[in-house]
Order: sequence, then structure tokens, then C-alpha cells
Amino acid sequence: MGKVSSRANVGLCPLYLVYFHIQLHSMLIKANRLSIHRNRGLLVLNLLTLIIMLDGCKQATTDKPKSNEAKRIDSYLQELVQRQQIPGLTVAATRNDSVVYVGAFGVRNVVTKEPMKPTNIFHWASVSKTFVATAMMQLVEKGKINLDEKLITYLPYFRQQGEDYKKITIRQMLNHTSGIGDVEDYEWNKPAYDKAAPKRYVESLANDKMLFAPGTGMAYSNTAFEILGVVISQVSGMPFETYIKENIFKLLEMNHTSFIYPEIPDSLRVSGHLWANKPIVSDVYPYNRIHAPSSTLNSNVVEMTHYAIANLNHGKYKNVRILADSSYKILWTNSVNLKDRSPVGVSWFLDEYRGLKTVGHGGGDTGFRSFILLIPEKNISVVLASNYELTQSGDITRAVIDVLLGEKPPIIKQPIGFPFAGVLSSQGLEKAKAFYKKTSEDSIQRKYYFWDEKESALTNPGYELLDRKMTDEAIELFKFNLELNPNSAQAYGNLGVAYSQIGNKDDAKLNLAKALKLDPTNKGFKEELRKLSERK
Repeated sequence: MGKVSSRANVGLCPLYLVYFHIQLHSMLIKANRLSIHRNRGLLVLNLLTLIIMLDGCKQATTDKPKSNEAKRIDSYLQELVQRQQIPGLTVAATRNDSVVYVGAFGVRNVVTKEPMKPTNIFHWASVSKTFVATAMMQLVEKGKINLDEKLITYLPYFRQQGEDYKKITIRQMLNHTSGIGDVEDYEWNKPAYDKAAPKRYVESLANDKMLFAPGTGMAYSNTAFEILGVVISQVSGMPFETYIKENIFKLLEMNHTSFIYPEIPDSLRVSGHLWANKPIVSDVYPYNRIHAPSSTLNSNVVEMTHYAIANLNHGKYKNVRILADSSYKILWTNSVNLKDRSPVGVSWFLDEYRGLKTVGHGGGDTGFRSFILLIPEKNISVVLASNYELTQSGDITRAVIDVLLGEKPPIIKQPIGFPFAGVLSSQGLEKAKAFYKKTSEDSIQRKYYFWDEKESALTNPGYELLDRKMTDEAIELFKFNLELNPNSAQAYGNLGVAYSQIGNKDDAKLNLAKALKLDPTNKGFKEELRKLSERK
């Protein structure tokens, strides 16, 4: 049976209402003639039916056909998801105070194949950090935090090796210039759940070395944000997750959003996916209470539009405020004055796109990618979440921005090494080489991939294979890359690294030495060769 369109429902609604009005009137007459108790059940049933019909008519009359703009976004994203074999993708866009697009593509899990919905909850990774920034500015407004105060003022027990840690300010932690190192292992496979875990983690950092003196360099630090979460708890008197829920989520009607993954209902969860020549379901979900402030935001694109609108309105959503207008002069003003470093406000990254200033943040963890991008001058935003580690979230977000600006979005290319590796694994090296040659000579197919113009076209897939312990395939891929680029230091070095991982010291040293002869400045290959020389 075919679907009845919303417009058809609108036309039928008045007829249904007339019919049920007559039926209800008849029941009332009968109820007066006979015992009211004998007819109560039927009367209640008719009343309920009338209420349902009224609600259905209201929904039907408020359903709107998709705009041409939304249809363009739909078409673009549907083709991309199919072509790049993205398991699942959700996107939403806003203009002024309205949501102008919401879309969901693919599945929640490639094994169960449950369809994706816009309300499904994703891990948003580093987009979490913008909520830390919002919380910090709320506490600044209340006089409880000073961005230029020393960290040890709020956490006297914080330690690092040396004396430089005593100079770290809150602002430096928020813009990645603190000198605090990064997380090496998130331990997603053995998460901590208890409230005391974040404080224990901060205390465990006492023997860590600073990367540089505070304010003299810039290095992205998730660890700094874990510490800031404990600062928020210390100053506010409540756990970090509770503070965010009470002071941001509730005000923005983000009722299904949480930094605590166990709070997310099974019916809304999605699985993360890794690449192993094809998308596979990750055996871990990225959650660990230790890393909540930097990484464990769980939300959907529908509720994230509330957050985007609030920020575009300088803290206001509907009739509530999460921040004062004046706080955005701090949040969105560059606070990093270092040569060749990206401008950063308070957590938010500041950039330009098509001559327009942008404010945004991306996220990526095991099996997930996300992005939020605001263009204040145009009062538009795009939020995106995907359950696949290869999803090019920034490129896709900007492509949707293109449509909102009335521009034609570009073809989003994929490194040729990923499909090459898939053929290599399933059909062997010669078939993979034949695929590469045929695709490179096909004027239509060629435009969908990165080739020689981007060296990572084969490099990144090779390292992904190494991460998956698929070393044989990685070595064959790096050898092929060397055939294509016989004068590339990167090609020799990558092959050397792969040989090193399987314990082939001689071939590893040989290729690393050739790499350094071509590029003596490569610190990574120098370090790899040094480690090899020290091995017994």
C-alpha cells in the first residue's frame, strides 16, 4: 500500500472530524437514554479517537515540503555517503533562529542495519571542549574564575616536573598554549565511571614533563581540558557533568544530551565504525569519565542546533541565556599570538571560509567524527556527526555551508589508497595495481580521489593498515607508493617504519637511511632510526 502524502491527510482531516463529531453526538444521546455506565467505555473510546485525529490533523497541517535548498543538501549527502561507503551520517543546519535542514543517512550499525535517524545519539569527541569553554565563561561572569589566574590557585595539588607548571594560567589551558602534554591512551576499553576518577587522573600527572614553558608554544592538549573539568567541579561544588547539565543542557532543552554515556538509552545509541579495508563495527565505545571534559559529549544534531543558535545569538536561546553578550568578545577573539599558529579564542578555533569569519571545532575519536561550524556574519551554522573514522567531517560541513551560501559544493575526494588497499586485501597486489591504473585513467572516476597532488593519498591508508596490525598489506602498499614516487623521502621512510614494526631491522634501517639522505630534517624518521639502533 502506497504512502498517503501530508497534503492528502490535510484534505481528509475535516471529513474525519465531521464523522467523529456525528458519532460522538450520537453516543451522547444514547448515553442519556440508557445507563451512562453501560456506554462509558464506548464514549471514552470515541473521545480518545477524536483527540488522536485532532493531533494527527495538526501534525499534517504543519508538515512542510522540503525547500530546494534542503533538497540540494539531501542529494549531495546521499551521493557522498553511498560513494564513500560511510556507515552513518547526520547533519543539521540553522539560519537565524530556525533549523533549515535536518538529515540522516545510512545505518546505526552495519551489522544490524538499523536505519539512522536525526535523533540518534553520537559521540562528539573534541566538540566537548566548547562546552568546557562555555562553563568557564559562566564562572567568569559569576566572579568565580579569572582566566589569567594560575591553575594552582584553583587546584593546589596539581604538579608536573620542574617549576614551570606553577605559571600555567586557565586561559593558556583553554587555547592550547599551557605546555601540558596530551593523552597517550584514553583507555576506552577499561573506562572509569566513578565520580572520584577525574581527580585521581589529575593527581597521576605529577611526574609528567611539560612540553614547553607556558605561553611560549602551542600544542593541542586534551589533558589540559581534563584538568579544567576538575577546576569546574572544584569551583562550582558539583561534578563536571552535573554542572554542564544544570547550567547548559537544561536551559537549551538538550534533554537527551549527556557527558555520561551510560545515561544514553539503547534505543538512541549508535555504534562507531573503523576502517579495515571496509567499515567494521568498533568493539569499544569511546567513553571514560576521566576524559569527559575533552571528549565524551553525547548528543544528536537536532539538540546541537539549540547550542549553535544560542552561540550565534551570543548566549541567548528562546527566552533564556547561557552567557552574557560580552563574553563572546573573549570567546571569539584570538588569544594566541605565536607565529604560524592557528588563531584560537577560548577553545573555539577561528578561521575564514569564502571570505567570511568562522568559529568552529571538530572532533574525532575511535569510530566517530563530528563538527560544529558557525558563520556569525551570515547567522548560519552546520552541525555534523558520523559513526565512521574516515568521514571527512570538516569538508562535508563546509560543503553544506556552500549550499546555504548559494554556492556549488565541491566534490569531496577520498585518498585512492583506501580502495586500493581493499582490492589488495581481497584480490591481491596485481589486481590492486590494475585497479589503480584503470581508475587513474578514467576521467570520471579519477575526480573522486586524491592522487599525486596529495602525498597522503597512499600514506594515510598505509598507517591505518599498520594500526589494524595488517602489516603485510601495509608493506605492499608502501612498496607500491615507492614505485610511484622513487625520489620521495616520505615513501622510503614509511616503508622503513613498516619494516620496523615487523622486526625487520635491516630493511627498516636501509629505507630510513635513504629517507634521511633525501630529507635530513625529518625528525620522525631520525627518531625511528635512533630507536632501531638502540634495539638489541
